[in-house]
Parts: sequence; structure tokens; C-alpha cells
Amino acid sequence: MNIFSRLQRIGARKNHPEHVKSKIRLSNMAALFIIIFVALPFSVISFLYVPTLLSIPLLGVIAMILVWVFNRVGAIYLARILPAVTPLLLAALFTSNLMHNNEELPLVMFLIMIAFSIIPFLVFDIREKGYLIFSAVFNFVIFLAVDYLPFIWVDQVNLDFITEGILFQLNYVVAILLTYSIVFLLALFNYRSELKSQKLIADNEKQTKELHESENVLKKNLEEVQKAQEEEKNRAWVTEGLGRINNLTRQFDNPAELSKEVISEIVKYVDANQGAIYLVEKDEENEEPYMEMKAAFAFGRRKSIKDKVQVGEGLIGQCYLEKDMIFLTEVPDDFVRIKSGLGDAPPKNIVIMPLMTNEKIEGILEVASFQVLPEYKVDYLKKLGESLATSFSMNKINANTKRLLELSQEQEEQMRSQAEELHQNMEELQATQEEMERKNKETEEQNQQLQQQDEELRQNMEELSAQSDEMEIQMNEMMQLQSEMKAREDILNESTIVSEADLKGTIIYVNQKLIDVAKYSKEEMIGKGHNLFRHPDMPSEIFKLLWDTIQSGNIFRGIIKNKAKDGSVYWVDATISPVLDAKGTLEKYIGVRYVIEQEDVAQKLFDEQLIRLGLQ
Repeated sequence: MNIFSRLQRIGARKNHPEHVKSKIRLSNMAALFIIIFVALPFSVISFLYVPTLLSIPLLGVIAMILVWVFNRVGAIYLARILPAVTPLLLAALFTSNLMHNNEELPLVMFLIMIAFSIIPFLVFDIREKGYLIFSAVFNFVIFLAVDYLPFIWVDQVNLDFITEGILFQLNYVVAILLTYSIVFLLALFNYRSELKSQKLIADNEKQTKELHESENVLKKNLEEVQKAQEEEKNRAWVTEGLGRINNLTRQFDNPAELSKEVISEIVKYVDANQGAIYLVEKDEENEEPYMEMKAAFAFGRRKSIKDKVQVGEGLIGQCYLEKDMIFLTEVPDDFVRIKSGLGDAPPKNIVIMPLMTNEKIEGILEVASFQVLPEYKVDYLKKLGESLATSFSMNKINANTKRLLELSQEQEEQMRSQAEELHQNMEELQATQEEMERKNKETEEQNQQLQQQDEELRQNMEELSAQSDEMEIQMNEMMQLQSEMKAREDILNESTIVSEADLKGTIIYVNQKLIDVAKYSKEEMIGKGHNLFRHPDMPSEIFKLLWDTIQSGNIFRGIIKNKAKDGSVYWVDATISPVLDAKGTLEKYIGVRYVIEQEDVAQKLFDEQLIRLGLQ
């Protein structure tokens, strides 16, 4: 970097605005130009022709050097005031001391003063109008007061050196060049400013375009994240709903009571308005199946409503035949109406779902709503169908087994009574053997009665044998169903962590999935607290919230970071529900956990949970 560039950059710092740095560089250039082309030449002229005025151009040199000094120390405004007002002031002093006896202002000095008067517009930006106005007004006052400035009176000075000859021509050229240079610098500054403005506009347009592209990418990513979160939320909602229904199926053995509790839970959980459950029964005479309404929720009267529906009759019977869901969004006004205290109206959506397991339909679920159910709620009803079908099938088998057992006990009691009666008859017969000889006719009648009793006993034994065979068939069916339930439990163990705890949090049951994930044996976990899996990163506030929630009878759901026996980390989406006995008393807790395989998704959901709970 040469000396000229260094002088130009004195005082221009990075923290200064661009227009200020530009004006600082211009003030440095103006100081250099004035020293070289004005102050030093006039110092030589003064030394040769007017030695008494030599101090004035020398002051100009000193003032211009101070411009660099002030810029260097950071006094940038004072540094620019010096070239803005000092050259004109010193030129006016120099000229006024040459003028006496009312002589006119030399033309060359007038031109130089005109050039000096516009320097403020060179070194100050319009945004620095305070300094600009001060300098311009000051120079204007100097112009007006040029006749009153002399402080060194110079007598009998021949002005020919400045009004004619080679010096006049040189000064005239200097004055013109000074004026042109200042105008050129102003034009150059404006041109550079225009180029910078165009570049800034182009950069701004480019940044705006890039910003729009980034915004579109962010929007797309945000939509994908929101979609994934919504899907995860819906899966958790379905899992929680299935868990609540499974809890009900454990509490109730009677199909009618179970149907009542289940339909109430389903209608409320899916935000529907009406619902009913039909269970498949068989006619005692012809063994033909039919559907009987076991429970309903908010079910008013509708056209031709029946508590018993034959196969193929109406939508319920058609659903039984087709073994598939019926999804209606256009419901006739007179088909069904949902009533409240303020009036009634037809639903917008009816879902009729078969409760089917192993291609065998155990019942029909009907749900009506003012709003069309979203896909994830319909998926929940589909998954619920197989679970409820299995539960109702087990309940029916248990009920039939109980009925057959009671019937067998009743028949056994009858046979015992008949056996005692027969024994009494035999004793009476033995006591009257002698009388039988005399009364052959009576004996023959009694023998006939005994034969009839033997025949009735034989018939009873045959009926009991047939009932025993039927009971054996029912027991085989129950064993097969238990095998199927075991297979489903194995599938559940492969996909979902299930555990149970008593009221103090002690583990009383674990499934195989928990054993595989936590890497503890069943014996190591039973009887221990759930803090066996607690990871040190988990805030204690979350576990306090968990216990407060489930001890108040509510369901807790959250993202939990656990530690396995070998120290490895696994994340779960946990749903913990209190279990109440038939009296409504808190009995135990059941936890269902879904393992989150993706670490980044789990961490993000966990961080969102901490923010939502105010822990981060």
C-alpha cells in the first residue's frame, strides 16, 4: 500500500457508517491537495514577495496536517471542519491584507476563495446537515467580511505579481483546477454512491430471493414435522384408547354390562354423539344367528328400530353378511336423529363396524356423529373390532360354561334324589316280599312302575351324557380361544412394553417386551420399584407430575428416557393408567409403553415436553 493510500485511509474505521468513511477519505485527500497545490506554493510566493504574510500559508499547512491528526485520534468531525472553513478563512486573510486604499479583490484570489467555499459540500454528507450548514454559513460570512479581516497591514505592496505575469497565470490555473477537482470529487463520490446503491439493491434482491427460497424450504420442513407429529399423536391416541377398552374388558365379565361401559367409553372417546352394540345370538329353535342390541348410548327412536336384527336385515344385518365396515356420510333425515334438551338433528356420519375375530363375527358396533370421523378415529374403531370380538367371545364361552355347569349340578341333584327314591322303593319291595306272593297282580304293577322308573333313569343318563359331550365341545372351544389369546399376547409382547405396579409403585407384572428392552430378568424386576429403569437425565418434576396424575385417578402420558441394565438408553412413549375395582377403589396401575427407535425424534419430543411443562 503506497503513501497516498495510507493518507487517504487515516481515521476510516470499520465501525463507521459507509458514508462517514467516504467523507473521511475525501477530507484526507482535500488536505493533501491543499498542501501541495495551494499552501506550499503560496508559502513560496509569500516568502519572495510578501514575507510578512508567510505565516498565513504556513498556518494552512499546519491546519491540513491537523486534519490527519484529528482523524487518526477519532475526532472525525473536528478534522473535517478544518478543511471546510480554514482554507477560505486563510485565503480571505491573505487577500484582505494585500488590499488597501479600496483596491478591488484580485480575480485569481476570488476564484480560489470560490473553490474553497464549496469544500464543506465535499467533506460533509447531507445526513450531517448540522456540520454542513455551520461550515457553509461560516464561509458565507467570511465572503461578506473579507474587507474587515486585515490584522497585518502591508503597505506599498506591488500586486502585479498576483494580477499579471506568470504567477497570475499559474494561480489562475491552480484556482480553476482546484474548483474542477472539488466538483470532480463530488461527481465521483456521487457516482460511487450510485454504484454502491445499485450493488446494494442487487444484493438485496438476491438475499430476498434466497430468503424466499429458505422460507419455502422451512415451510416444507415444518409441514413435514407437523405431519409426523400429528401422525405420532394419532398413534398415541389410538394406543391409549385401546388400553382403556382393554382395562374395561378386564373389569366386567357380563356381556351386557361390558357392552354398556364400552359403548359409553367409545362414543365419548371419539367425540361422537350416539352409539350401540349388537351381539350375535342363536335362536334356540332353529340355531339361526341374529343380532341383539345389548347396550346403547344417547339412542333415541328411529324409523323401524329393532332390538333384534336378522341376518341381512337393514344395515346391521348387511354388515354381518359382508363382514366389512359400512361408512355413511349421507344419512336420510328420517333414519336416525340425535336428541338433546334443545332439540334434535340427523347425524352427518354413521360408522357400522363388525366385531370379528378369525372370520367369525361376535357383534356389530354402530357409531353416529354430527361430524365426519377422521381417518385415525376410524382406524381406532377397526382395531377395536377384533379386541372387542375376542372379549365378547370369551364372555359368552364363560357364560355358557357356567350355565352348563349349573345345569349339570342340577341334573346330578335330580339323579341323586331319584336314586334315593329307588333305594326306598327297593326296601319297601323287600319288606313286602311275602305280601307280593299273595298279591301277584300288585307286584306286577309295581314291577311295571319300576321298569318305567328305570327307563326314565336311562333317559336321564343319556341326556346327561349328551350334555357332557356338549360341555366337552365348549371346553375345547374355550381352550382354542385361550390359545388364540396367548398368540395375541405374544404379539403384544413383541411390539409393546406392558407392566403393572401396586399402589406403592412396586412391579407386580412385566411382559417379555420389557424384559428384552430393559435387559433385566423377570425375577430381577418383580418386587422392585420402577425407578430401577430411571435415567439420571430425567427431571424429578416429571415423575412427581406422573404420580400426582395417576394417584388422582387420571391417565398420564409422556416421553420417558430410561436406562437398561447394561447402561444403554431407550426412549418410550408411556401411557400409565390407574385400575379401579368394581367399587371404584384404586387397585393398581398399568403402564403401556411404545419404544421410540429414532433417537433424534425422541429427543425432540422430550425437549418439547420440557418446554410445555416449563422445565426448560
